[in-house]
Amino acid sequence: MDIISENSDDRIKRLIGESKLEMPFSDFEARLMNRINSEVSNERAITKDIRLSWLFFGLGTLFGILLTVILNPNFVVLGIPASKLSIPLYVVGVTLFFLMVEQLLKLTLSHRKQQ
Repeated sequence: MDIISENSDDRIKRLIGESKLEMPFSDFEARLMNRINSEVSNERAITKDIRLSWLFFGLGTLFGILLTVILNPNFVVLGIPASKLSIPLYVVGVTLFFLMVEQLLKLTLSHRKQQ
């Protein structure tokens, strides 16, 4: 009975020894770590880009408001007085403003969810 159990122990040890997995490539770990580091740096870049988007959106909005206030109402564009163009331009401007705010909010909130 000892011979049978000894053979089965040897077989088990041999099977366990054969079942060891080898790394698929010698530089697998280094490549994986580089990929993780690049993901982290991409996250930082995305956060920076979102902040810059908000900054330039705010600056552009302020610049647009200042231009609206500063422009002379007697200004003529292609033979049309600016006073007649103001309402359509305001409608387009306000629509674009809210669309951009919505898109920036969605982007910011989805990025925060992923973190």
